[in-house]
Amino acid sequence: MKVNPKLFTAADGNVEPIEVQEFDGRKVELYLMSQVEGVKDEFLMNKGQFAVWSSADGVNYKVFLEDGYYNEVSELYSQPINKVWVDFWDRTDKISKKFSMFFIYPLMGIAIVLCILSIALQKVIGSVGSYVILGVLVAMFIGLIFVNMYTKKKIVFESNKSREEIQKLLGEDRYEALINAQKAYMDQYFDSLNPTEENAEENAEANPENNENGDTAVIAAPAEENAQVEEENALAQEAEVVEAETQQVEEEQNALAQEAEVVEAEAQQVEETEENEEANTKNNDEKENK
Repeated sequence: MKVNPKLFTAADGNVEPIEVQEFDGRKVELYLMSQVEGVKDEFLMNKGQFAVWSSADGVNYKVFLEDGYYNEVSELYSQPINKVWVDFWDRTDKISKKFSMFFIYPLMGIAIVLCILSIALQKVIGSVGSYVILGVLVAMFIGLIFVNMYTKKKIVFESNKSREEIQKLLGEDRYEALINAQKAYMDQYFDSLNPTEENAEENAEANPENNENGDTAVIAAPAEENAQVEEENALAQEAEVVEAETQQVEEEQNALAQEAEVVEAEAQQVEETEENEEANTKNNDEKENK
């Protein structure tokens, strides 16, 4: 699926990936956000995304990762895991294409036919034709909203399915350990950006808690926090999908709106031509009567 295509091309040139993964005729390249100017500000600082997927052709992908985040949880972006996500993008692309084939294109066709009919029947219905065109567009946009909601639900289902598959690949214990590390790093990163007085005092007074063997004690994050991290990751992944679909829908809506403007302009032109013809006929009749 095409996702963040502009970001995909931003890494072209002299930027070398830190890792290249190839499987099933596909390629996934991993980059650090610091390698490409502006990526960290746009996606991490503005959107809170530590990892961003991109593709210009829906076949090959480039993943941009925050430097420290990648060091902490690089296993979550290993080849077997990324293959699961590539399969997820493929399924999402099929959902999006079905959305266009069975809803977008038929709606566009109906709208165009109705607009043409309103022009053809201009003499009969008069200025009502313009209202017909407007009504068709409004009905289309409302229909798109409901269909888009249904599509999002299907994408959420596929996203959850992919996460379950990743958990099976890693094993439950390892998966939870990586989720714990992921949350700890994210919290630490944002706390360092917005330190509070309480956090500053705690950091100043804190010392490693050592066990009897002198090893640093590890405190596991509660299950609720794991669920929260998984939910945040799911939302970030779904946000990328929704953004890609939104761009596609907006392009199709703009194309439809342009066609509607052309049809409306033609209708006005036809109406003006008919008015001129009627005026000329009237003038000719008056001349003949004189």
